[in-house]
Amino acid sequence: MAVGQGALTGYNSYLIMGRETTLGTYNTCTAVMDFLSANISTKKETKILEQVEKFRSYSKRIGLSRVIEGEIEAYAYAESAGLVYALQNALGGTVTSSTATGETSGGLAFQHIVSLGNMDQSYPSMCLNVRYGDSSGGFVYQYSGVRVNELGFSAEIDEALKINSSVICMNSTKTANDLSALVTGSATNQPLSFVNGRVSVEGTFASLTSTSFWHVQSINFGISNNLKADNESRRIGSDTLQVLPPGIANFSLEMTLRFDTTTAFDAMLNETQLSVEAEFQGSTLTGSAIKRGVKFQWPKVFVMNATEPEIGGPDNILTSQVTFAVLRDESAGYPMRAIVSNLTSSYA
Repeated sequence: MAVGQGALTGYNSYLIMGRETTLGTYNTCTAVMDFLSANISTKKETKILEQVEKFRSYSKRIGLSRVIEGEIEAYAYAESAGLVYALQNALGGTVTSSTATGETSGGLAFQHIVSLGNMDQSYPSMCLNVRYGDSSGGFVYQYSGVRVNELGFSAEIDEALKINSSVICMNSTKTANDLSALVTGSATNQPLSFVNGRVSVEGTFASLTSTSFWHVQSINFGISNNLKADNESRRIGSDTLQVLPPGIANFSLEMTLRFDTTTAFDAMLNETQLSVEAEFQGSTLTGSAIKRGVKFQWPKVFVMNATEPEIGGPDNILTSQVTFAVLRDESAGYPMRAIVSNLTSSYA
């Protein structure tokens, strides 16, 4: 077949995640992810040596380091191991599992608390197995030493909770390791709809409840790990990253809501400390009294921006954009954590 003569389609592709016990050493991938888009690229750039050679052109070049990075966008499913893997990698901590709070005797639901850490835990990195195209003409790539540089979530009216992850990889390779047999679909996976979501904001973390909430139209939040992927993380004798340490974690949290009070504006001017909890749920889990879902908690935040709304015309509803500064709460010990509720007993 001539180059470019055939055609591969996206629907035959797959993406499967795994966790590595040693940074950069590919491990088994078993967590199948349904996804909206995946754009992971391996670049081997070139530097032309601009030297004087008597001619009006250059003739020498050298290959530079490999740069392997990309983005994955998907809906968030509480049943998906890939969601927990991405959360654990992005936050860099451990996953603590226990019977779900509020579960009745004999119930099968568990909750998994993912907290912030330094990434060098039992699973310091992830790996990916991705097929581009179908089983006969497609190509499988494996990515090792995968760390989440940025992880973001978004929820808005008429949409399910979305997750967007920006990853940096230490290495990639083409392989014959086709894992398509694992991609069988899961009827239990349910998107977490905006209808079953809430955003609670209170003066203290202890006062947060599931029955008190702000009426928001959208919320966006996430973490940036500032991974160190420059030449300081490389060495002479290799074109791949040797280490991939995280920098200071920066957190983002912002909401859009109708401007009908000055509560957020007053909190900004008064520098009032607040706590925030966002929760998104699906239906009740089989054999349980608990709903599948994911909860995010920020025990110490301050309103950083809640200015007066723009009056864009005579017939528009006034809205306010509220941006928070997220800090580590000294008593809680973390700036943000996630709690996933499903039927999986452990992610150890």
